[in-house]
Amino acid sequence: MHELEQKAYTVAQPLLNTLSAQHVEVAAVLAGCLDGEIWVDRMTEPTVALLASGETYYLAGSPELASPKCVAALRREIPAWAYLFAQDHWAGHLSRVWSNPYARPHPRVRFGLAEGRVPVAVAGLPDGFELARIDRALLSAAPENLDVVTDGIDSWPSRDDFFDKGVGFCVLHQQRIVSHCMSDSVTGSRCELGVGTEPGFRRLGLAKVAAAAALTECLERGIVGVEWHSHASNRGSIAIAKAIGLVENDRHFAYSGNLPAENVGDLDPETCRDWATHLEAASAHIGWYRFHAAGAWALIGERERVLANIGKLVEDGWDGQAEWLEGHWALASMADDPQFETLVARQRQAQAD
Repeated sequence: MHELEQKAYTVAQPLLNTLSAQHVEVAAVLAGCLDGEIWVDRMTEPTVALLASGETYYLAGSPELASPKCVAALRREIPAWAYLFAQDHWAGHLSRVWSNPYARPHPRVRFGLAEGRVPVAVAGLPDGFELARIDRALLSAAPENLDVVTDGIDSWPSRDDFFDKGVGFCVLHQQRIVSHCMSDSVTGSRCELGVGTEPGFRRLGLAKVAAAAALTECLERGIVGVEWHSHASNRGSIAIAKAIGLVENDRHFAYSGNLPAENVGDLDPETCRDWATHLEAASAHIGWYRFHAAGAWALIGERERVLANIGKLVEDGWDGQAEWLEGHWALASMADDPQFETLVARQRQAQAD
């Protein structure tokens, strides 16, 4: 595979057009609005293209035309931990080109604003909450929990780039950010919005207010192609999208070894158990799968299985951070467990040694 310089991204454009139409991130990388990397199997009339943006990878082209050399290169370039989107016709070929045979499909849904449709009016915030724009002034004010928005800002080429082109609003409570909605990427008249709310402040309508404000700001700027991507299991995210006037555009799949969810309660117990069993078995070959297996077991209250998987991680010299254990949404039920706290402390000490 040949890695392209940005000025040569047009070589890969025809292959990536379908994914670009479905994912603003792909369009933003192709346009140079977002940092990324693109590889093709050959510089003239390529048949396979791979795009990477952070932990997300996009695979396009013709699997039947991929040479043995191309297949070997894809196995090197696509890491086992990737969150992979691939054109539908790659589904039966992923085991050839990806070194992670244990990844599973993640059902996903994409929403957008239908042509001619206007945002739905939403109710205001409860008493004690304040809507604020995510801008330089907010960062200067330094409210608590600021990292929930700076993490998103820092995924852009620069903070100035986000402040000049991005869109974002947050909800403050006692000078702490408790909910937010901001653009993951913007290119031309297209934008993808993402949303998040702190666990203790959900179901208050906060994210809906922030999302409505972000959507209105997008339209005022002429960004009419507003999109919203979500796990199909994320009922809260889907409800917010519909509440602000977005409609479903399509459903598709990503592939990953992570759980296909982002919140406690998204997955039913049977699905959690199936994933936990699968990930625990896969950990014999990819050790860090124990992290996700532990999360799946935690979701159905299998405490001993959680501790066994985390203990094995720590014992085997896992290079993950103790903060990942403390902050992982699926492990929230373990927060006050003494044995869990001991394992977290052991991992923190291992990091320091």
